Amino acid sequence: MSEITTKTGDGGFSSLYSGERVLKSDVVFEALGTLDELNSWLGFVKVKFPENSFEHVQVETIQKNIFRIASNVATAKDSPMRKHFEMLAENDLIELETFEERLFQSVTMPKTFIIPGVTEDSAGLDIARTVCRRAERRMVRLLSDGTDRLALDVKYVNRLSDVLYILARQLDEGRFKERQ
Repeated sequence: MSEITTKTGDGGFSSLYSGERVLKSDVVFEALGTLDELNSWLGFVKVKFPENSFEHVQVETIQKNIFRIASNVATAKDSPMRKHFEMLAENDLIELETFEERLFQSVTMPKTFIIPGVTEDSAGLDIARTVCRRAERRMVRLLSDGTDRLALDVKYVNRLSDVLYILARQLDEGRFKERQ
């Protein structure tokens, strides 16, 4: 049996980073699973841009930040394990907003609703955007414990969905067709 298979989840429970055992159907695992799905879609999106391009680098930075957000989600607010990972900082949100502004300046925004699927590349971004919105909803449900530990993370994910929308519209305009 591989080291990947532990069999500890066979009974429907899994462990948080702090070691606490929780049902796999718990909202925390809904949030974590959706963040994982979002990060996978971001990986799909990232390879649509030329390596080392501004967009490629920014999407990879976003992926790293999604891992940081997931660490925060997976760790109870009073756990001493919180000291073992770097939390998202206000500067990360500012960098995302700066990226959004730069994208916004470079694209003609549509005046009507967009039917996803203008291009295969933008369709992937539109899927990532909808997964991002779902991740935000799952994270907001976790805020009901009365803590603000995820407040910055929720803001980041909210802004990210806007970034993904604008990035998709940029691809719709065909700015990166020459890369292939």
